[in-house]
Amino acid sequence: MTMNRRSFLATTAAATAAIGTPMILRAQPKEYVLGASLPLTGPFATAGQLVAPAFAMAAKLFNDEGGVAGVPIRFVTEDSGYVPQNALNNYQRALASEGKNMIGYFADSTGAMKLIAPELKGENARIMGSTSFASELANPETHPYQYLSGPTYQSQFDILLQNIKNEGGQKVAFIFSNTEFGRDPIEHGRKTAEELGLEVVLEESTKAEGADIPTHVTKLAQSGADIPTHVTKLAQSGADHCILQGYVTGVWPQLIGGARQFGLPVKFKGTFWGMEKLIADRITAEAGPFLAGYEGVMPYRYFYDREDAPRYQQYAELSKQMFAGTPLENYMSTWAIQTMCGLEIAMKAFRDTAEAGLELTPDNIAEKLSGISNWDSGGFFGGPVSMENNAIGTGRVYGYNPEDGLFTPKSDWFTV
Repeated sequence: MTMNRRSFLATTAAATAAIGTPMILRAQPKEYVLGASLPLTGPFATAGQLVAPAFAMAAKLFNDEGGVAGVPIRFVTEDSGYVPQNALNNYQRALASEGKNMIGYFADSTGAMKLIAPELKGENARIMGSTSFASELANPETHPYQYLSGPTYQSQFDILLQNIKNEGGQKVAFIFSNTEFGRDPIEHGRKTAEELGLEVVLEESTKAEGADIPTHVTKLAQSGADIPTHVTKLAQSGADHCILQGYVTGVWPQLIGGARQFGLPVKFKGTFWGMEKLIADRITAEAGPFLAGYEGVMPYRYFYDREDAPRYQQYAELSKQMFAGTPLENYMSTWAIQTMCGLEIAMKAFRDTAEAGLELTPDNIAEKLSGISNWDSGGFFGGPVSMENNAIGTGRVYGYNPEDGLFTPKSDWFTV
């Protein structure tokens, strides 16, 4: 059969209509870009500096795997100083310089996510992850392009309260920083406790932790919070369990230390930001083993728990290659793990979009991300997980042992 130009075009058009436009026929950039703001200076510079190497690892790993449909991805990271306005400025600058090649962004705080959210419209919209677990962000109707890489703070309270119920607890106290971060799950936690038959006997807010992280991590007298007053109220409440919320490096250790000095038998539990091994180890080294028995919720396995986590095993090999001779060679902080999980989720959404033959527009990526179901993350979580309301409501309780410096599982995995 002889095919002339007209019949060739007709046949091609029919095939294209049947199978969709092949990726090769679409205008592809030479690279995709994922921007990020990190607190490399300022009050949370320690966390930012521990997280930054994760972006270098992600760039190597993702590009060695073929990038997104064969297109490499480049990471552009700028310092925010943990100031939301700086993060917004960084985002706008990245949009201007990278244009449509930038298909995603990573923010460093709830404040940054909320400040940038109104900008995510039309040509300025991009898929966006962050370090935040803020409950209000887990709403595709109001934040269609933003997602969480784990459970909201409300879900973390649900997990802890169910764990307390399982342990036979009856009376619980909530101590939280007087910040949006601290207050986030309190009302929800009160309702969950009531549903579980637990009595909330104390809701106590404290000042936020001090900005001088190295000092405030271990020195009780300089925490910025009135520790003796809070501990006295906790003793008077008769609580058998106390959940601490809204702290990162300070106040939560001081509260536990003060309670132990007071002789209180109350069992303390924390949420994600109070579960970093490096902080617990430093406290133990400088102030003694008073964190024995401290527990909290973690969405992910710790980095040293790699037996059933093939993705962690890949990270470990890369860490030895890329960070040899540094503390990062053998340990990845919980903060960096959260970041890697967020980047893995974004990459899955990018790749799922490309594999479906769709353009990598914010709407197409957001649709694929929100539809992630039964995902084998390679070991971050205890099993396959799904996105619900742009969050993953999974975690388990870990406890700290000062003798070996490890957080180990104290519960099965919860999905809420």
